[in-house]
Amino acid sequence: MRKCLPLAAALLLINGEAAWAQESDSPDFPVVLTASRMKQSQLRAPSAVTVIDRGMIEKSGARQIADLMRFVPGAVVGYNDGNWPVVSLRGMSGVYVSSLQVLIDGVSVYSPLWGGMQWSDLPLGLDDVERIEIIRGANAALFGPNAFSGVINIITREPGADCGSKIGGNLGQGGIADVAFSHGGASADWHYRLSAGQRASDGFTSRPDSQRLLYANLRAEYHINGNDSLQLTSRWDDVTKDVGDYRLRGNAMQPHTEQGHGADFQLRWTRAQSADNEFWVQYYHQRTQRWNHVNVDLRDTFSLPRVGPFANPLPYLIDIDFLTQRDGVEFQQTLRLNQGLRSVWGLESRRDGVVSTRLMGTGSERASILNRGFVGLEWQMNDQLALHTAAMLERNTLAKTAWSPKVALTYEPVAGHVLRASVSRAQRTPTLLEKYANYYFDVPGQGRIQYRLSSGAMNSESAISEEIGYALEYHPARVTLDMRWFRDRYRGLVGMENKDVVNQDEVRVQGGDLTARWEPRDGTRLRLAYSANRVHADDRGGSYSISVPASTLSAYWDQALTRTMDFSLNYQRVGAMFWLDSGQKKRSLPPIDYLNLRLANRMTLGPHRVVLAWVMQNALGSHSEYYLGIFGTPVTRATRISFIEFSVEF
Repeated sequence: MRKCLPLAAALLLINGEAAWAQESDSPDFPVVLTASRMKQSQLRAPSAVTVIDRGMIEKSGARQIADLMRFVPGAVVGYNDGNWPVVSLRGMSGVYVSSLQVLIDGVSVYSPLWGGMQWSDLPLGLDDVERIEIIRGANAALFGPNAFSGVINIITREPGADCGSKIGGNLGQGGIADVAFSHGGASADWHYRLSAGQRASDGFTSRPDSQRLLYANLRAEYHINGNDSLQLTSRWDDVTKDVGDYRLRGNAMQPHTEQGHGADFQLRWTRAQSADNEFWVQYYHQRTQRWNHVNVDLRDTFSLPRVGPFANPLPYLIDIDFLTQRDGVEFQQTLRLNQGLRSVWGLESRRDGVVSTRLMGTGSERASILNRGFVGLEWQMNDQLALHTAAMLERNTLAKTAWSPKVALTYEPVAGHVLRASVSRAQRTPTLLEKYANYYFDVPGQGRIQYRLSSGAMNSESAISEEIGYALEYHPARVTLDMRWFRDRYRGLVGMENKDVVNQDEVRVQGGDLTARWEPRDGTRLRLAYSANRVHADDRGGSYSISVPASTLSAYWDQALTRTMDFSLNYQRVGAMFWLDSGQKKRSLPPIDYLNLRLANRMTLGPHRVVLAWVMQNALGSHSEYYLGIFGTPVTRATRISFIEFSVEF
């Protein structure tokens, strides 16, 4: 860093004649896809939607996708350790946020085993992402029972959108060593985009949590004719990470290395006659494998004296390996039935499978079969009033048949001012681990010690969500505003009772959030996101009453300093909260203030376009981070980190 900083400072101050034109994103609401599965302005969408666009992604100062969620009102981003980010909407969760549906290009990627997302293992670089659409609230009527608290749809860049090659990365403190390469092009009727890279860091100094992720992506599109196209997406990753805690010995959490790889494949045929008349059918396959071997000394496990018969080590191998696979076929058709009526409907059949001798108590595969169908209608009754309805029927072998309806009204009394109201029902299906968890250990001299954690009797969690919203698009002042009030009622939330997984807790959460964007002049963009929450819970099994922060606040400022230099600031404050499985004995973490700073310069060096930036993450200093402290591990402290960000296009 000492060698790089003088050069970086010099380059940041260069203002060549060959300057780039300053980008100026319109403050208008963009077109979104996730709210209703039909293209429409975010202003008139029947759900509260947050959009993280390409400009914000580039200037955020983030290294991975999870940190971009700090822009979302009500979102909480915590780190169990340096290679394990956790993303939740409003809290009410632990490490595995199984109530949040996460999609990549519309395909679900949450873990069939755990139910949550391993954000740090996503085989995507930030440059692979075009935008992210987040539904702030349940949308199970269109995306299934696991769209329980929200939907995050990561939309990748189109093939051929940026022809040519690009190399970039990050280098700095904490062992940060990221590199990414991409190339896009076209050949006859083919368009393609290929990317590959590495994301690596040493994590927190207090934990063994270094990580190195290698990934590669291919997205290609073949235009068969004017209406038909064939799209292919393939991804691969290989991960090596350190896990555990330095203070622990003799159990599965002592320091060790975890390895794994993953691959997914998606093939889609689309026939599009117009924006409102198209259908597509696709097949997708996902596979994830992890090797997690821990070599322990049983003398540490049972606190045995190191003398006499226990003078020599008593080695024992704990393996927590698993393999997950997901295969699915999906069909969707969008139709404009008449001038005021649009519809979308679809079918999906999916199979999830898990093999884990340690976690499931058997070497055989545990599987679930999902079959579902959905329909959505948008009726524009007049120029001001629109009715939106949707419903999904799903049969999953892990739970009872689920019926998830939604009704919404949008009313635009004056152009640019939209009121909306909605009510919906959602379920969260149990994960394969919740349904079939069966841990056991073969201990020498003691036989098999077995802990069956689930009788399989649990059923889906359920929720009723009510929402009133208001959206504003005011062109003269270059301002947009999106705000809502909501009330969510949850029943049958999962918890542990007598060493069994059961439905037990009831929780009510009500509150509001808002997002305001203002572009007072070209080169200046301001964005504010705020949420306030109040929770009532019976807390029979969990600690939900303190698991939701009373408020969150995020602010984003992007400022052009010269024709080639710009500065951005990204700040978030999360109120005190308790993570459900953090091992803190129902003691909330104090409020967290998180600040990213970024100073960048854009240059043209011959035929190449170059960006060089200095980034400081967590600029306000250290704070207590979320941790999985089930063995009494110490609180993890996140500290200030600086790095250099670079990219070269050629």
